[in-house]
Amino acid sequence: MKKYISLNKRFLVSISLVVLMFSCAVQENNTYPIETFTEMHYSQSYRAQEPPRLAAVVDAVTFNSEGGPEVVLNDTEYPNIKNYDVKMASELYRVNCSTCHGVTGLGDGSATKHIISKNNFYSKVNGMPHNAPANLVDSAANRLNTHDLMITYINAVSEGQLMPAFKKLLTQKEIREIVYYIFDKENGLSK
Repeated sequence: MKKYISLNKRFLVSISLVVLMFSCAVQENNTYPIETFTEMHYSQSYRAQEPPRLAAVVDAVTFNSEGGPEVVLNDTEYPNIKNYDVKMASELYRVNCSTCHGVTGLGDGSATKHIISKNNFYSKVNGMPHNAPANLVDSAANRLNTHDLMITYINAVSEGQLMPAFKKLLTQKEIREIVYYIFDKENGLSK
């Protein structure tokens, strides 16, 4: 009888251990009812779509800056009216200025009808339409009659005005090329 109780205890202890082992392996938050091993992609610390993290090299430099816009957009060598590039200047004018000032510089560009419209944003805010873009040929002859005066005017345009602030978009050399093209009586707008 003693042998029978001892055998019965062993059997109960074995069954209890097996049940305990299986109950510890059951997880309710995964797809498998019994988790016999843990999978990495279920772990909170493993992110499959993140690249491995590597420390940066001590001497690494992310980029070598040429400077801010005031340094990058300022050229030291400026053209003059006699040696400017007519082809480049005419293309710069066509891309940046002709939409408003027109191909011939008379202030009759394709955007003029929208600029002077009574239905545009400027008119609704200010109660009156905006003036038409300037006639550059007339301005070069009368109002802004020197290269430096027109260059100063273009550089003085600030954000919030209708004309873009080209000081931030073009280099000083490109602005000068456009101004020389406007004043040129042989190949430019003033011919």
